Amino acid sequence: MKRSRIRSRIIWAMVLVVLMMTASACASKEEKAAETTKPTAAATTPGEEQKEPALEPVELTWYFPSGLQNIKDVQAVEDEMNKIVQPQINATIRLKPVDWGAFEQKVNTMNAAGESYDMVFTAPWSNNYFQNVAKGSLKPLDDLLDQYAPKLKASVPAKVWDATRVGGKIYGSINYQVVAMPFGASIDQRFIDKYKVDVSAITKYEDFEPYLAQWKEAFPPFYAVKGSSDGFTNQPPYFGMDSIGDDSLVGWVKLDDSELKVINQYASPEFKSFMELKRKWNKAGYFSKDLMDAAQVDAIAKNNKDVYTPFSIATALKPGNAAEVKEKYKADVVDKPLSKAIVTTARAIATMTGISETSKNPERAMMFLELINSDKALYNLMSHGIEGKHYKITDADKGVIESIVDSGYQPSSDWMFGNQFNGYYVSPSQVGVWEETIELNNTADASPLIGFSFDGEAVKTEITATASVWKQYADIFANGLDDTDKVLPEFLEKMNKAGAEKIIAEKQRQIDEWKKTR
Repeated sequence: MKRSRIRSRIIWAMVLVVLMMTASACASKEEKAAETTKPTAAATTPGEEQKEPALEPVELTWYFPSGLQNIKDVQAVEDEMNKIVQPQINATIRLKPVDWGAFEQKVNTMNAAGESYDMVFTAPWSNNYFQNVAKGSLKPLDDLLDQYAPKLKASVPAKVWDATRVGGKIYGSINYQVVAMPFGASIDQRFIDKYKVDVSAITKYEDFEPYLAQWKEAFPPFYAVKGSSDGFTNQPPYFGMDSIGDDSLVGWVKLDDSELKVINQYASPEFKSFMELKRKWNKAGYFSKDLMDAAQVDAIAKNNKDVYTPFSIATALKPGNAAEVKEKYKADVVDKPLSKAIVTTARAIATMTGISETSKNPERAMMFLELINSDKALYNLMSHGIEGKHYKITDADKGVIESIVDSGYQPSSDWMFGNQFNGYYVSPSQVGVWEETIELNNTADASPLIGFSFDGEAVKTEITATASVWKQYADIFANGLDDTDKVLPEFLEKMNKAGAEKIIAEKQRQIDEWKKTR
């Protein structure tokens, strides 16, 4: 009997073992089945965090405008950049510089053809940001910024990001730099010395007139430039106004108007008066007779041994502007502000990088933007080239470099590529400018429209039509090529036929709605 009980217990024990093994096997199969629904992770050792799945290799293209003669070594720079980029995000960057004069047409052609590319320079004044958004050419970036570019997102104040929003969404990655600056004149020191210019007495452009006749005999005239700014639309604060959307788009507000009434700036006394001044100066011979493109003017300015330009019209006078002029043109200039420094939407979004709607790898493109805005070595490679080949460090402690003349890579557009405050100083006189600029950004008065973004979807046909009209007259107004009393009325008539009043009414409607939420 005793042996029977022992045998029975052994049998039950064996049954229990079999049941436990069966249950364990079933559980193991269920776990493996569950694991097949999860991303595959790299193997880890005890105490080591599990890694994200390996990124597949991709190629990213980046289009931006440049003076191609200044960046002949772009391939060498690209190769060095990829030594930083590839190990971190398994991407290869392909730089696609396009000559300034052909840039907008190139991008428009790619967009119209639905050509796949990844990143592109965009701003209200070049490869028009608002028009790109209206056409659906740029991807919204809000989620991409939050997920793949936290450092970039945190490096730019929220009010500046708000300036990029169209319909509540961000479509451009800010290349953070000065967002508040006065406008005015940059005056060549030799001009000041020769004609005893009392800079302190100059408060408006008309105050230069006593010197102009003398200047005409000694120096070249102002360069009449194709596609240049008319001097009005690119400095609204000088005239006490702020633009809404594209600077040249009809419909501005006056900075001191608490009601924020939208007006036709082209029909204002301020516009007419300034265009009459340009015409007066042209008739007096203060402008070159022939229109030139930007590359021609740049070459003339660089080769002019006597003077850079006696004074510029409508210069945005950011901290360090004089140092940059000296670096690029070897000229000493004095900056004379003629307006207050105002934080405006146009200034906040003056230089951005967008991700194309046709990009096959928008996530990786945003990872790259995170790198170019946070990795100082990568940013300075793009901005200044290769140390020892394109520049040399003259003061390592203060971050000062000196370009090597005719080295093959001098884009002189670090403001176009990322956070400028990560960059080297290009001359000893520029040391401290980044701190000054950040202070200016933080303390300058803000436009009453900051944070408002105009959505042009409802009037996109009229925007296109009025932009076409403006293009017909822009060079005339910029260079004083015809009598104001003749061309201004016909310009205004064409603008109205193209839908100017409808645009103004839509802007007013949106501003009135926005005011209710402030």
